[in-house]
Amino acid sequence: MSRIFGDVRQIAYVTDDMERALTFLHETAGIGPWFVARDVPVAQCRYRGEPIEIRIDAALANSGDMQVEVIQQHSPGASIYTEFAGRHGFGLTPHHYSSWSERYDAVMQAALAKGFAIVQEGRSRYGPFVYYQHPAEPDFTFEVTELTAERRSIFDQIRAAAVGWDGTDPIREGWPEPIL
Repeated sequence: MSRIFGDVRQIAYVTDDMERALTFLHETAGIGPWFVARDVPVAQCRYRGEPIEIRIDAALANSGDMQVEVIQQHSPGASIYTEFAGRHGFGLTPHHYSSWSERYDAVMQAALAKGFAIVQEGRSRYGPFVYYQHPAEPDFTFEVTELTAERRSIFDQIRAAAVGWDGTDPIREGWPEPIL
């Protein structure tokens, strides 16, 4: 557990080919089933302080309690994802780690006090998120997502689908609808 961010709940990757990445992860690594939200606009998004328009595919699955995310950006502009790909290329090198916090604002204050900088932030239909980097180690990116009731429901359903998963129906279109 991080004293600043809380428990690491997710590891994420950036790809230029969602199908290739998910096929490897479910066929070779045995992780799944995958729930894929396609061509999602990210509202109120800012990258390095400037507003951006961004559209992504985001796939989620669980391996035990650890959530795995794969992101593919479709919009042409600069973002934390294109910055990473420019330095490391595409593949299954971790892009970021994430915690889900019910103390979103307090975590933000603690991260900024420790010298972390906000690199990208936005809001999905389920609430805000922010990516931090520290100048001492700019390749370490940590995302904090506000754990809203909607997100908790979605994440719980994805985790439950992975328990005892037999490999059938490995890629599922859309994320589960929140049950509130």
